[in-house]
Amino acid sequence: MKTFVKSSLLTLALLLFCAWQARPVTQEKTAAEGRDSTQAPAVFKEKCARCHGEDGRGQTVVGQMVGAPNFKDKNWWDEEKDERRFVRSITEGKGEMPAFGKKLTRPEIRALAAYVKTFRKTEP
Repeated sequence: MKTFVKSSLLTLALLLFCAWQARPVTQEKTAAEGRDSTQAPAVFKEKCARCHGEDGRGQTVVGQMVGAPNFKDKNWWDEEKDERRFVRSITEGKGEMPAFGKKLTRPEIRALAAYVKTFRKTEP
């Protein structure tokens, strides 16, 4: 009987979690994500520019020490680079880059990943 109750509670908890994950996007959530995307340049400046530079070239003292990529270099973009890869790198960190998964919200991370793509221009 105890096993049945435990497994029933576990199943109920799992169902509630799945229902919560599948909830519809609210207008409030959409507005928060929009706010995050407009703040992405400021977040980049605050969290990333120390290594990547405000212009995305990675030409800072720290950036050169840790090998930060030049986001404006066409050759760097030749590899497959998609937003999911950026989200994962920002969230989990990569090489010398620290993880920001506990410092930034998920919408901030997605907005930051989209912002990095704005640097995709060829060097003159």
